[in-house]
Amino acid sequence: MALPDLFLDRLRAILPPERLDAVLATFETPGATAFRACPLVAPEAETMAELKAEGVGFEPIEGIPGAYRAEDRAALLASGAYARGALYVQNASSQLPPHLLAPEAGERVLDLCAAPGSKTGQLAAMMEDRGEIVAMEKVRGRFYKLKANMEAQGATCVTAWQGDGSRVWQSETEAFDRVLVDVPCSTEGRFLADDPETTRYWSKRKINEMRRVQWRLLFSAIMALKPGGTLVYSTCTFAPEENEAVLAKALKTFGDKIEIVDAGLPTSGPLAEATMPGMAAWSGKTFPESVRLARRVLPDGLLEGFFVARIAKHASTVRA
Repeated sequence: MALPDLFLDRLRAILPPERLDAVLATFETPGATAFRACPLVAPEAETMAELKAEGVGFEPIEGIPGAYRAEDRAALLASGAYARGALYVQNASSQLPPHLLAPEAGERVLDLCAAPGSKTGQLAAMMEDRGEIVAMEKVRGRFYKLKANMEAQGATCVTAWQGDGSRVWQSETEAFDRVLVDVPCSTEGRFLADDPETTRYWSKRKINEMRRVQWRLLFSAIMALKPGGTLVYSTCTFAPEENEAVLAKALKTFGDKIEIVDAGLPTSGPLAEATMPGMAAWSGKTFPESVRLARRVLPDGLLEGFFVARIAKHASTVRA
């Protein structure tokens, strides 16, 4: 496989031996196409009926409400429903964080790293377009892509802000009921062995660079979250430095004011079989026991490699 030797060595240390070969095989071919309906554009049942009438094959993905697997990507993209924005192509793993966040209509929600808006639009649909979602994006081009996607998905409850998410807490301290922080990462879950572009910028240095960015964003997210609120932290990488280590630093920084709680994924079925608990230790460092409640999603040809953790905030983190 034309993947970096160091990455493969690290993966062997992260994964149980009995799961390694199956994961390695997923790097050899692109994964299956998953999608969700956009109910703010058209009712889901209407969209599914339209796809069936056009002969577009699909099936629900067990364990992820509202997620579907397309039998033929080209047929899906040629459908009338896709053309009018009634469905959105989104990897199944990417659809998990909004479900774990479980926003309710009328709440104020922060999507800290929102572009291109895949999860933002999903959150808006779950909230029935009631309440407010503040969607942050730092990069100008991606910010306009975010705005365009929200308009296409009929998400009028979304307020798009262009700016640095690591600073939002300074003006929006403890102002949100829920926060999604799907951070930029080294994207190891999207590597393809025959596409050198997917690994071109990967290195141990890149991992460490991402870890610093991720910590600033998670700190901001926790500070922006109301006491009693819920936060979901997610990445699309295997690297423990970007996953468990970032969570461990949050626990050390905020103490018992926050708690890593059960991620809320199914305990049986294919999705449960594709996950493993957070690691107890890495590179000589032991993590707090609660980090094990996070979940690493292993790629299986449908799911991308992913990492998700849910955090409950019990008390104010503002210093008196």
